[in-house]
Amino acid sequence: MATELKTFTGSQFIGKPVLADIEFIPHLEKINDFAATNGLKIYITSSARPWGVPVVTPVVPPAKMSNHLIGHAIDMNIDIGGKLFTSHELGDFNSLPPAIKVFITDIRNHPVLRWGGDFSPPDTVHIDDGLNFHNSNIWKQKFPIIQSDLTGLTQPGIRAVNSPRLLLLTTPLMEGDDVKAVQEKLIGQGFNLGITGADGLFGPATSKAVMKFQEQEDLQPIDGIVGDKTREALGL
Repeated sequence: MATELKTFTGSQFIGKPVLADIEFIPHLEKINDFAATNGLKIYITSSARPWGVPVVTPVVPPAKMSNHLIGHAIDMNIDIGGKLFTSHELGDFNSLPPAIKVFITDIRNHPVLRWGGDFSPPDTVHIDDGLNFHNSNIWKQKFPIIQSDLTGLTQPGIRAVNSPRLLLLTTPLMEGDDVKAVQEKLIGQGFNLGITGADGLFGPATSKAVMKFQEQEDLQPIDGIVGDKTREALGL
C-alpha cells in the first residue's frame, strides 16, 4: 500500500490546488482526460481535508469516514464556456449541457470512480473512488498517514525533495522560517499583517495579504496559497 500526500495539476483543473494520496492520482488523471475530451474545466473547491476542521457550507453533511480525509476525493464545480455549474445546476441532470452529461456518464461508467449525484442524499459536486466503502481497512490505514502529512505539510510527498513546501492557512497554523520569509516580503511591499507582523505563523492576516498580493500581481488562482508562482513573484 503506497500512501503519500501529493499535489496534482491537470490541464483542465482550476480553482484550489489539489492535494491527494498518491494512489488517487491516476484517477485524477482520468477525470482530467474526461474533462478535456468534453471541453470542460474542473473548478476544485476541496480535495484532501484535515480531520476536525468544519466544512464551510457543505452540500451534504460530511461522512465520518469521508474519502476527503485520506485524499481520495474532490469537490468541484464544472466550467463550460465561462459558465460555472454548481451543486444546484448539477443536481438537475436532464437540463445539463450535453458535454457535462457525457462527463458525468464517463464517471459513472468508470470501474472505480463514483459521482456523488448518485449518493443518497445526492452530493452533486463530489467525485471519489469509494475506498471507504469498498475497503474500510485500507481507509483506516491511510487515515493517520495522510492526516499527519496535512497537519504540517512538511512530508517529502508534498513537493519534490529539497523543494519549498506549499504555505497556506491550516489548523493548526503552519509555522517556520519559510513563513516568516514570506511575511517579511509582504511587509516590505506595504501589506499589513496586523500587530503580530512577521511572527512565522501563517494565520488569517497572512493569508489575506497573500491573496491581495496575488490579485495585485494578476496571479491565478487568488487563493492565499504560496506556491511556486507566488514565491517567485515575491522574490523568494
